[in-house]
Parts: sequence; C-alpha cells; structure tokens
Amino acid sequence: MKFTLNGGTRQARDGQTVLDAARAAGVDIPAACAHEALEPYGACRLCIVEVRERGKKRWRVVTSCLYPVAEGLEVRCDTRKIRKLRAFLLELLLARSPNAPYVKELAARYGVSKTRFSRLDDDCILCGLCVRACAEVVGANAIGFSRRGIGRKVDSPYGIDHSKCIACGVCTFVCPTGAVQMEYARVMELRAQGGEHLCRYTLMGFLPDAVCSLNYECARCEIDQKYRAEAGTHPLVARALALKSGVTGKGAPRKKASRGRKPAASRAKRSSGRRRG
Repeated sequence: MKFTLNGGTRQARDGQTVLDAARAAGVDIPAACAHEALEPYGACRLCIVEVRERGKKRWRVVTSCLYPVAEGLEVRCDTRKIRKLRAFLLELLLARSPNAPYVKELAARYGVSKTRFSRLDDDCILCGLCVRACAEVVGANAIGFSRRGIGRKVDSPYGIDHSKCIACGVCTFVCPTGAVQMEYARVMELRAQGGEHLCRYTLMGFLPDAVCSLNYECARCEIDQKYRAEAGTHPLVARALALKSGVTGKGAPRKKASRGRKPAASRAKRSSGRRRG
C-alpha cells in the first residue's frame, strides 16, 4: 500500500506499523521501548508522529510503534510540534536517568542538556524491554514490574525469587541503558550454590541435556562463543526474529514455546546422567 512520509510517497506492507515502515524507508524515529523481536508496547512515547488519514483535515499525534499504516495515510515525523513533545519526554527521561549514556545521547539530539524536573538517578527508564523479552522471547517470566508511581521498578518475584531465571542474558542484551543485572545476579547465585547445573543453552532449548563444567563462566565457554558467533546477536533474539519472519534455521524450533513454560524449574531437576558442555 502507498502512504506519504514527510512529503514523499512510500510503500508499506499490510499490517506494518508506521514506525517499521519509516525505518524501512530509512527514516530514523527514536523509540526506546521498541525491539524488532518483541511486540509493540508504546511505553516511552518517543516515537510519536503526526498523522492524517485519507479524507481527514485534522492532524493527530500518535505513537508510531502502535499505529498501522493505511492506504493514503500522511505521516510527519519531525515537525516543530513533534520535536517539542519529544524534547519534553526526554526531559523526563533525563530526570530519571541523568547518568545513562543512552539517554544523554538521545537528549542531546533534541537539544536537551538539562531538566526542570527532580532527579531520580535511576538508570532504568522503565521501557519494559527486559520484562517483555523474558516473557516473549525466553518464556521464563522471571522478572516483572513492581510498585507504582515513582517507585515503579523491574524486579524478580518479591525481590528474592530468581528460580525462574535461566541466566540466558536476554534481559541484559536488550536493555538500552545497561541497568539490568538479572543475569549477573542469577549467575552469582548459581555459583554460590555449587554442584552441577544445566548449561544455559540447554535451558534455552539449543542443546540436549548438557551440564555446565565451567561454573557459569560463560565468557570462557566455546559453546557460548559458537552460538553467539553464528547468530550475530543473542541466539534467543535471533531465534525469535526467525520465528516472526516464518524462517526456521539452525537451532530454531519450528514451534514457538508458550509463554507459560518454566524452563529453569522444569529442567534443573533433571541433572543426572547428562553430558558435559
């Protein structure tokens, strides 16, 4: 279908969002909570654009990651109004995460160097990428949001239960600010426990029944290096992208795992008689 983007005619696929269509056309729209392996979320609101539907006179401000392209739709991504709104949103992010390089770099692009709001000094911008990746990509649901208002944060159940975490590192990989330390916390917990543990690539579904012989020092592991080199990204992210595009490759299952599965809880109990990885 055809639509207008910043005055030029573009093509888009049926069901494609404005954000995806704009990026496919080479137009950069900031979006802190969007990731190609995840479903749209619309939390950060930075991807706002102005749209006008065919036959309508009024322009509206919408979140481009959630708004589908339609035939004849007109889109403006970088108007004065949009830049002003994004600058305001970036002031809020800068107040929350004033020391996060990702936030500072993005704010600088819109001329925002200081904020009028009270500082929180929290590197987590509550984009939800880690929570959604753990649920949608991993299927572990090991982390979620807790509390409300300015006290809202990402945490494991009750702040103490890490048992669902399989130390896959997807949460750390997708975090734009480097705030997530769940992988590190779980690895430290497993090392302290001692004994044998399943290789995390078994828990991720890539290897059949392998036991870690390096006490989760994955940087030294040939298996970890092999899978990351082959994927060119995090292996679970690569698998999720392949599933979304309908392509199955090496290590990618043909059926997507259900969100309710419990990989760590169900597999960690079966540690005897397994080969070492």
